[in-house]
Amino acid sequence: MSRASTCPICDQPVSEVEGPAGRFFPFCSQRCRQVDLLRWSRGEYRIVEPLTPDRLAEELLEGDPSALDDLLEPDA
Repeated sequence: MSRASTCPICDQPVSEVEGPAGRFFPFCSQRCRQVDLLRWSRGEYRIVEPLTPDRLAEELLEGDPSALDDLLEPDA
């Protein structure tokens, strides 16, 4: 299944496909992937919502309920 979307860097159309044609998704090119990485490394993007212990547990339980147990159990 493919979905029409645009590159978050340059707004060029990007299709969500499997295989080599979609290797840059959600970006349109390697260049846009690298621009995004550079912006992250410079701190231009920020996650502003604080991560509380309750929120962390909620996020972990959404993906894999056993992940929380793995984090809470001390290593033997």
